[in-house]
Amino acid sequence: MNVWRLTGLAGLSGRLRLTGQAWLAGLAGLLIAALPASGLGEEALKFGGKAGWKQFSLRDGVIELDNVRAGRVLALDSVERGYDESLDMALSFDEGGGEFFIDSTGNYTLLASGAVHAAETAWARFGGGAAVFSGALGTADRGEEAEAPIVVRARRPGALFSVGRNIGDFSIEFWLYPGGMENGEEALSWTASAGNGANTYKNQSLICAVSKNRTEWLVKNFFFSPSSESIDLRLASSAPLVPKRWSRHLLRFDADTGLLEYLVNGVLEDLVYTTSSGREGGDVFLPVIGERGSFLLGRRFNGMMDNLRIYRRFVDAAGPGRYPQNGMVQSAPIDLGAQNSAVLRVNASGGVYGNGSVGGRQSIQRNTGDFNFPGGAQIQFFIRASDSPYNWDTEAWRTFTPGEPLNTVRGRYIELAACFYPGGDAETTPYLEEVDLVFARKPAPEPPPHLVAAARNGGVELSWRPSRDESAAGYIVYYGTASGDYFGEGSSSGPSPVDVGKRLSVSIDNLVNGVLYYFSVSSYDDLGRPGDYSREISARPLRMTE
Repeated sequence: MNVWRLTGLAGLSGRLRLTGQAWLAGLAGLLIAALPASGLGEEALKFGGKAGWKQFSLRDGVIELDNVRAGRVLALDSVERGYDESLDMALSFDEGGGEFFIDSTGNYTLLASGAVHAAETAWARFGGGAAVFSGALGTADRGEEAEAPIVVRARRPGALFSVGRNIGDFSIEFWLYPGGMENGEEALSWTASAGNGANTYKNQSLICAVSKNRTEWLVKNFFFSPSSESIDLRLASSAPLVPKRWSRHLLRFDADTGLLEYLVNGVLEDLVYTTSSGREGGDVFLPVIGERGSFLLGRRFNGMMDNLRIYRRFVDAAGPGRYPQNGMVQSAPIDLGAQNSAVLRVNASGGVYGNGSVGGRQSIQRNTGDFNFPGGAQIQFFIRASDSPYNWDTEAWRTFTPGEPLNTVRGRYIELAACFYPGGDAETTPYLEEVDLVFARKPAPEPPPHLVAAARNGGVELSWRPSRDESAAGYIVYYGTASGDYFGEGSSSGPSPVDVGKRLSVSIDNLVNGVLYYFSVSSYDDLGRPGDYSREISARPLRMTE
């Protein structure tokens, strides 16, 4: 993802721009009705909620989320982990279902049973999903000898956990969301058969399990000395994990010193040395991968797992924040239907969620005012207007506060934009629920004054003064044989009404002598919208005697 950085309004104007084709594509899918607003002559266009966000088609680091409010909301996309040359395994669980889960490095194959499901985006720690485990064993129905909802095996000889490999530095990192903390739950385990110098095979295991509301690593026959001796190790967290909150787990090994550390949320929980002395110094025991090895994920585990990664290096303790530095959305040009229309205000509603919770908990609702939320999360709003949907180069963005009057924003076309900023710890995101654009179209021009009529044989001569409204682009003459009914049969000039352009007089011919006719004139603007009728006058054509 290209993280978008705001460097003042000049930077915004250059960054937020749609081509004519992009605008037309966005406009083609837009079905929005202008609804009456509360004020006289006000109309409103609604976005978000039931109306959806199709008009906000230009996005960078912002996605639509379900299950936060009743409708889909706009919020920051959780950070997508970038490529790392030291990656050996990368499971994002973003593929939408257990049967589609893959290792993006291509080093490992996955077999998932019906006991694992995919979480929706709003519940995931990163990206578009997470693996959901129900506490079942999982793969016995698939004929697997090792029972687990997900079984992962090396498919390439170069994979770190392929048979016979001697491993140096490595790190195993993943995120857990436990539903409870029952003894015996296993989030992750590695099992294999390892041989020693006498060709005697031992059960090899590396297990992350739950014991007394804490997580622990049980390591057996995984680290070997040069003389093929193995050691058994245990590392445990000192503080209990809180159920129904995401936590980062990191097991990392330094092959030079034999240091093996276990960290939770970046805090060191336990460490051991895989050395002959049991402390720093002495011969280092190194990992040796045995035969028929496999990773078992979610064995008897009730909860979620996200972003499982294995590295060929000693990974830093500090993990990534959940959300990027910022993100943005921009609308396609919104047609208000008339040039010089006035935007009166833009209302918005939204909130914030995150901080370890999922599914919109800790949500705070805001309708108007500054969108500054506890913890530093923020949404900043921008608007600009033009009478052309294509030429925006000379139109500057201006900031606005939702709900406050906008007295100087005028034009037929409006573009809206919003910048999203996470909380200071990058663990919360603001979200936008709905936006209401309240506006008043420019009224049609006033009718011309001083309409007069002069009867003659078979016709009537009409004249009037120009409309006082400078936006008048022409005039329409209406007439008929009943007061206020102007849509009968016409004359040689065509049926009523008659568009006379910018002329200030017209001769209505082929009328019936002796019949009383009623006349009125209206002005129209450059969009062809007619305004109100002028005062009505009447005249009766008569045969003239010589």
